This record gives sequence, C-alpha cells and structure tokens, in this order.
Amino acid sequence: MYIYHFQFGVKGLPLVFFHGWQQDSRSFFSLVPFLHQDYRLFFLDLPGFGQSENPPLSFSSFDYAKAITNWLKKRNLKQIVLIGHSFGGKIAAIISAENPKVVNKLILIASSGVSHPRIVSNLVKIIPKKTLEKIPNRLKMFFASRDYKEAGLLLPIFKRVVKEDIHPIFAKIKIPTLIIWGKRDQELPSQDGKVIQGLIKKSKLVLIEGDHFPFWQNPQKIAKLIKNFIAK
Repeated sequence: MYIYHFQFGVKGLPLVFFHGWQQDSRSFFSLVPFLHQDYRLFFLDLPGFGQSENPPLSFSSFDYAKAITNWLKKRNLKQIVLIGHSFGGKIAAIISAENPKVVNKLILIASSGVSHPRIVSNLVKIIPKKTLEKIPNRLKMFFASRDYKEAGLLLPIFKRVVKEDIHPIFAKIKIPTLIIWGKRDQELPSQDGKVIQGLIKKSKLVLIEGDHFPFWQNPQKIAKLIKNFIAK
C-alpha cells in the first residue's frame, strides 16, 4: 500500500507524525519551524487521506497500524518518537504497544481510543424503531460528528473505528508517554486524557489552552513540550 510522506530535517531523532481523521500530512506543518533543526520530521498521509492510497473498506485501526508499521520497517526507522493527533493518536498507541523496541517515546495529542456513545446511538435506544425510521438521514447526520458527515467513501471505516475501545492497548504501553490536551476541546473531552493517563504507567498529562487542534493555536508551546519531553 502506497503511503505518502513529507520529510523535513536531516539530523537528529526521527519524529513521525500521524494526523487526525479528515486531515493530512500538512496538519502538523505549523510545528516545522520549531523542530526541523533538531530532528528528522516525517509527516505521513494516512491511507485514504491526502496523496496516500485508499485502504480496503474492511480496514480497522489495527490494519492502519499494521500498514504504517510496515512502512517504518521498510525505511529502517528505529528508536523513533511517534506523535499522533486524534485518530492518529489511536494508531500511534497501537504501534507503540506492539513495537516497544521500535518506538522510543510516544506523544498523544487529543487522542481517540476512549469509546463514547454518540447522541444518535442514544436515540436508537429510546425511540421506537418505526419512529426512528421516519427520521431523515440529514437529521440523523445533524446529531452525528463532523467527521461522520465528511467521511464520504470512507464512512464504513469511520463507523468501525469510532466504535473501537482500545483501553487494553493503552494499558500495554510501557514506553514514556506525553499526553497533551486542549482545555476547550469540543471534539474529545479532556476527561479522555485523564482516562488514558490512568492506563499508561509512564505517562504525563498536560492540559493547555486551546481546542482540538492546540498545535495550530500555539505551535511554539507544543514544540517546547515535545522538546522537553524528548530531552528527559
């Protein structure tokens, strides 16, 4: 499977970035000016996004992790620092749990992986089936997330991955982990960060000003957190 990537920097530890759903490799470019002189930066388009090949519609988060692990092995990247945002955080967590000899440290920014029932799911439980069938699809989508609305051809994959609860995967992670969360995140609550911190033994949670994309609002602050964490 073809996975597109963009690289900045030629020296230092390799930092590999995984973007969130409906994003691409450019998502983290705001961090480049603050990191490229000290590290080798690899920004990937996850399969189905940007310029990467579309995955089979049967793909799960674990399939994404396997495909990217193969990509890392082909490039002989070792002792890397994985940095994942949202859906990319879930993939980074799976890779880190399964490949501790390859991944040196893990940074999760507003990571998914803690299951949440959506409003639509709750409606299904309380509204009679005959009534529910009369609700227009557009109204159902109104109650769903923005990612659901924009999933397009990848909707079968999105429906699958949002149902995945990877609590056991988080608990398997043994490497040092930094968890960063925006205090005003409306996509994934900061409480999720506390749950993840409780599952990963060697983890630290940092709450900062910002929403679901704190590296857009304050890239210098995020870059400083990354540098300090790697230096420890």
